[in-house]
Amino acid sequence: MRYPLVPLVNNLMFSFLVFWLCLPVGLLLFLLIVWLRFLLSQDILQVKRYSY
Repeated sequence: MRYPLVPLVNNLMFSFLVFWLCLPVGLLLFLLIVWLRFLLSQDILQVKRYSY
């Protein structure tokens, strides 16, 4: 099997793929952390409200 003259994934394409694959995962992780912190703060407020 002969190799193509231009590789399928060169340095520029590799950085582009890494950027577009890691960006959504990082954004989802960030939104998940913010959402969990929001839920925990809501839970703490309800516990304080019922304790009085």
